[in-house]
Amino acid sequence: MNIAALFPEFEYGHAQLNKFVESSGFFTILLKSGEIIHFSPERPEEFREWLHIHKVAAISASN
Repeated sequence: MNIAALFPEFEYGHAQLNKFVESSGFFTILLKSGEIIHFSPERPEEFREWLHIHKVAAISASN
């Protein structure tokens, strides 16, 4: 379990993140600043867990 403020290879801290959506290990993330970024981690399951630990909301793909 990775509870660090920063995830390896990812330049943003969890406090900067607002929401995310994931597709096949590719993450599209809305920052609190309003900027949208993309991240394709080497270990998507660990990144997903890191987001959930820090209570970053997942955007539902089926609205």
